[in-house]
Amino acid sequence: MTRGMTVFYLLLTLVGGIAIIVSMVNIQWVHGDEWRERGLKREAGLRTDPARRGNIYSSDGKILATTVTECDFYLDLLNTVVMENGKPVMNGRGVPLESGIADSNFARYLDTVCEMLAEAMPQRSAAYYRDKIATERAKEKPRRCFLVERRVPYSVWQSILRLPGWRVGVVKQVDGRSVVRQVRAHIYGNMAGNTIGFDNARDKGTYTGLEGAYDSILRGQDGIFNCRRLTKGIWLPDEPRERKEVPQRTDNDKVDTVVVQNKVDGKSIISTIDTRYQDIAESSLRKALRLYGGTSGCAVLMEMETGYVLACANLALDTASHSYLEMRDENVAVSHVYEPGSTFKTIIMTAMLSDPEIKIDTAMKVKAVYKDFGGKNGEIKDSHKKKDSLSVKEVIEESSNVGMCDLGWMYYNKRRNKLVELVKGMFPYEDLHLDVAAREYKTWVNDVNRSNRDFLNFCYGYSTAVSAMRLIAFYNALGAGGRMVKPLFCRGIVEGGKVREVKPVVLKEKICSRETAAMMKSLLEGVVEHGTGDNIKNNTYGIAGKTGTAVHSYRDKTRYNGSFAGFFPSENPRYTCLVVIENSPAYGRQAALVFKAISDCVVAVDKRLSEGAVKSAWPQLEADSTKMLQTPVLEKGNQEEIMRVYKLLKQRYSSADPTSEWVSYRAADDSVAGGYVAYKPAEGKVPNCYGMSAKDAVALLQEQGYRARVKGYGKVVSQQPKGGTVEKRGKVVEVRLK
Repeated sequence: MTRGMTVFYLLLTLVGGIAIIVSMVNIQWVHGDEWRERGLKREAGLRTDPARRGNIYSSDGKILATTVTECDFYLDLLNTVVMENGKPVMNGRGVPLESGIADSNFARYLDTVCEMLAEAMPQRSAAYYRDKIATERAKEKPRRCFLVERRVPYSVWQSILRLPGWRVGVVKQVDGRSVVRQVRAHIYGNMAGNTIGFDNARDKGTYTGLEGAYDSILRGQDGIFNCRRLTKGIWLPDEPRERKEVPQRTDNDKVDTVVVQNKVDGKSIISTIDTRYQDIAESSLRKALRLYGGTSGCAVLMEMETGYVLACANLALDTASHSYLEMRDENVAVSHVYEPGSTFKTIIMTAMLSDPEIKIDTAMKVKAVYKDFGGKNGEIKDSHKKKDSLSVKEVIEESSNVGMCDLGWMYYNKRRNKLVELVKGMFPYEDLHLDVAAREYKTWVNDVNRSNRDFLNFCYGYSTAVSAMRLIAFYNALGAGGRMVKPLFCRGIVEGGKVREVKPVVLKEKICSRETAAMMKSLLEGVVEHGTGDNIKNNTYGIAGKTGTAVHSYRDKTRYNGSFAGFFPSENPRYTCLVVIENSPAYGRQAALVFKAISDCVVAVDKRLSEGAVKSAWPQLEADSTKMLQTPVLEKGNQEEIMRVYKLLKQRYSSADPTSEWVSYRAADDSVAGGYVAYKPAEGKVPNCYGMSAKDAVALLQEQGYRARVKGYGKVVSQQPKGGTVEKRGKVVEVRLK
């Protein structure tokens, strides 16, 4: 290298050095403040301390929804020997050091992992997980981030981490996000799902149900604080001294307002749902839907005085699992609107009886055979019990379409808008603004002046669309003597260890006079005593209600919306219930059976009914002394089983012969108290199985040497040959249950 080149390189190095020194001076002193501020922004910032969301409790003290920790379970299944300079690295025992789960630990604890997963996720078997993990592990290049299962409980995930050698194989972060997260869990699974609430599919970050309606109360307030980064992904909060300076930090800076916003955990709420009633409502409705089919259904139980909704089952067909579940965005009771059919006749009749311009006597006769009422659209007719004339009382009891049309035509043909006005004055067509987040679709009434058919259809429950919650609000008001309250799903808010009660909301003090309400109550009792609802008549308590069967076309097939609405016990009304089965072959009578299952449960559980502690909505009316609210009655059966039921219900059991295997109930009279007496079938004669369960009937017949054939479900209502008939042993006895 020549001297000139050497001098050139020396000068170039000198210039470069001077430039670096100038840059350092420029950064440190000229622009130092700016760069320090940028660095501070990268190394310090605001972080959030999430508030814990409040719980949702049932009215009987159980947790329905809470926040739990769950994980997505990923495994790094690549097992390799750690190499250095082309040679394996040995541990202290002279064994090659491995990355990932060692083969010995993998084989030893794989079954344990799979069993823990299967126990936590019962929809999968341990064999399923074993095959899934082992198959991936056996590949030449297994994945280092292999998804085994989503939504695994945090406790199970932690247990797997503690297994020898497995911690290194459990993936903690995926795409920079932790696999661990906080989620809302429904403790009783699918029970009351729509009432509790789901993540809102249409609006991310929001909820439906109670979760959505009370979100601002449940979610609380996240804490916000200043923090600084210790290393990548690890942040440390500054000293939490609210509104005070931190006198000294490692960089000699001071930070004001360390805690920007204090964390406030969410408050808990107490729902009106009673898990005992909710369970029977769902199981009874699901049983009916499975038996009759249909797309969806609902069963709602409401406390009359307060409007508290004690049970609200909303089941829809899940085509994937072929089962009826509480489906997201399928709040049947709140959102679905439908033509109600005959359950709406109660509203029409109440409006007519409330009209001061006319006078209707329930004993008066109306025509029951009409043709061409609808002109070119065909005749309006009744489905059963054809008669030339019916009393107004019989029109309701037998659910006569023609009778309702005759009344409507007689009194309102020339003033149709008046009837609509009366109905709208007492029925809640407007939004109820319920305290569960769900879509409330608009209800409607056709223009009754458009055609005769539209007007007449309105008279017997068509040409209008309503929701189940609006319908139950009306029936509840009728049972309460005319006072309409708003259906409520939240009973109270927990604040500081105390409960702030959500008070009942009165929508209308009077939808009709008490005299009209009493008259309608009598008509609805007649429906159950000897009308279309007589299949739920019983000797224990009274029911006042109305069947409804609205016919329509669904997928080119004739289908029905079968419903039953009413209140009980009718001697002293306390509860209102509504059952709807949509798009199925089921009629109102089938929906009534679900109603009866729910009301039976309530009467058995609520001791206040028998103790007389419930305030009557009808103080001026005498209670029906023929109804026995004090004790449930099983007409006939195995004495040991009946005694067990009475014991569970904590009711007094009385038997004239405690040693007898079979007993029947004998009602009280002037000389003998009510109780059970021995039932001993005569030798060579068919036993009388009336009133028995299927189990007891089959056992008794077999015990006496006969074979049983069972049809239907419920209690025995008939048998062939009849009880007491002389028949040879081995004879087949067909018993029909209902």
